[in-house]
Amino acid sequence: MKSFIIKLSIFGILYLISSIIISTFTPYHWGNPWYSTKIQFLEKNNQLRYDTFFFGSSRVYRQINPELFDSTFNSISQEKIKSFNLGAPATFNPQSYYLYEKFLDSRLSNNVKYCFIELMEVDLLNDYFMHQERTTYWQNLSDILFVEKSIYYNKQIDFNQKTTATSNYLISYFENIFHLGHFGKQILTRNYYDDKYLGSFKNGFFPLEYDFQTTTNKVTRKSLLERKKNLIQKPELIANRKSQISKSYANISATYDNINLNKIKELINKSKEKNINLIFILSPRNGSQKLLNLSRKIPKMNLIDLSNPQKYSIFYELENSFDVGHLNTQGATTYSEFLAVEFEKKTHKISSPHQGVIPLF
Repeated sequence: MKSFIIKLSIFGILYLISSIIISTFTPYHWGNPWYSTKIQFLEKNNQLRYDTFFFGSSRVYRQINPELFDSTFNSISQEKIKSFNLGAPATFNPQSYYLYEKFLDSRLSNNVKYCFIELMEVDLLNDYFMHQERTTYWQNLSDILFVEKSIYYNKQIDFNQKTTATSNYLISYFENIFHLGHFGKQILTRNYYDDKYLGSFKNGFFPLEYDFQTTTNKVTRKSLLERKKNLIQKPELIANRKSQISKSYANISATYDNINLNKIKELINKSKEKNINLIFILSPRNGSQKLLNLSRKIPKMNLIDLSNPQKYSIFYELENSFDVGHLNTQGATTYSEFLAVEFEKKTHKISSPHQGVIPLF
């Protein structure tokens, strides 16, 4: 028995050492094929000189068109920019924070002027996303400590939610340390890092309609079709969401996730150290009460809010919708243009008789 325990311990130590070695030589983004494909493209085409980047979930990936964003901004501003969409499906917080911090540490952030991150709550990691590479690959000790602290101190989360989320994150962290269930998809899936994720203009924007029209994956096509049909059959879904978000704007309070806010401020300061202005985007149709409360604590110059139905009702119209949570290509066009206009207001210069031109950042 003693001999067995010794052998088991030696095996465990060797396995852990092997896992650490693998992690050391594996790109930080490997488990997110959409994001990873884009980073590989940027590293191979560094001469393209992008100076503005977008980070976030499908609400960024499917809805922000860099080409339209740039053309709109450049037409109304003395400054000229060139942007790239680094959004990826289901890339929630703190994964988006992790990817952004790693991006800051990479050479791709050199000479970057602006970055945008979709404002999101800390994800509670429901059972659907468990035991998946894209859920576990990024988890490290600092991120786990952050998310567990956020969950523990967040008064807007009930006890059962806290217990489930805490357990799920710890399990996922353990799976990442030992690479449990990792690398199978890369081996078994053809074109795991697929250039189609770059979009038709190779700028990282991939609208849902284009995906639906071009995908050869029957499962993906069926899922997208069901989402489209569901909205057509139940258009009141958008009206209900619009009503819920309107109520949230009418009931903003001082209850918010302070741990998440501290992280946001930390990212803003880290960005400033690299001469990058970081802006958080409150996306259309994503104005939960928790998120709105949090957004009001972020410095105004670091926030663009396009979720308010009273101000931006155009983003809640059926003709601009792909499904209840996402805009279609037409809606994304309008959104990209509106976002550029609001961004130009943030970067507008004010003249001073004593100091010349003073940037608001």
